[in-house]
Amino acid sequence: MVEAPVADGATIKKQIEYYLSDSNLTRDRFFREQISTDKEGWVDIAHFLNCNKVKTMQISSESIAEACVDSTDVDVNPEKTKIRRKDNKVLPELNTDRKRDAKAAGKAGGAAGATAAPEEDQVGPDGKIILVEKDFDNPLIIAFNVEGIAEGEESKVNWKEVEKAVRETYPGLKLTYARGDPLGGQLAVSNLRLKTELIDQLIETNMTIQEKSFKFTKLEGEPLKEFWQNQGGHYNFCI
Repeated sequence: MVEAPVADGATIKKQIEYYLSDSNLTRDRFFREQISTDKEGWVDIAHFLNCNKVKTMQISSESIAEACVDSTDVDVNPEKTKIRRKDNKVLPELNTDRKRDAKAAGKAGGAAGATAAPEEDQVGPDGKIILVEKDFDNPLIIAFNVEGIAEGEESKVNWKEVEKAVRETYPGLKLTYARGDPLGGQLAVSNLRLKTELIDQLIETNMTIQEKSFKFTKLEGEPLKEFWQNQGGHYNFCI
């Protein structure tokens, strides 16, 4: 089997510049969130390595930093571990018109060769939403934890039951991943046509699952960074 060639510096730089460009950030909630969590606008290179386009390049964080050091669109920090928009350029306004985005991507072929997703979620014969490739890109990460556990009390969380309960209660949310620890875990929810009102309900209301009360929280900032550092490889393997 012949291995795919490693991308050259120009190709790598072009892709990273695209992720942090105005055209992408008008609709890419994930990278907007990463930029907004750092007052100087830095994004850990590890997040770019989780993108499907970059994964196919078979490259390292060092390769990304080296390719972008002479960019006129992005900056690389002295430690070569983070990248930001040039001079921490202000983010463009978020475009929430997803239908118009999909039509534009279909006509232009995507700024970075991406394939346009269907304009509406498709439903299968079983009544469940059919996931497409873009549903797995840059998901929203929701943590869940058992509440009311006394110190020293053992309580093993069945993450499959948590996932099942969330799917049944909020069928409009597209879950792409789930995992668990003894007292909690995380769910990944597709950002494609995300129903934010359902996320708000999930976070604001505890759920009772197998006689345990579960609290749901959207991961942001350092907790989100920690999730991708610890579980990014597992997420990529599962999807």
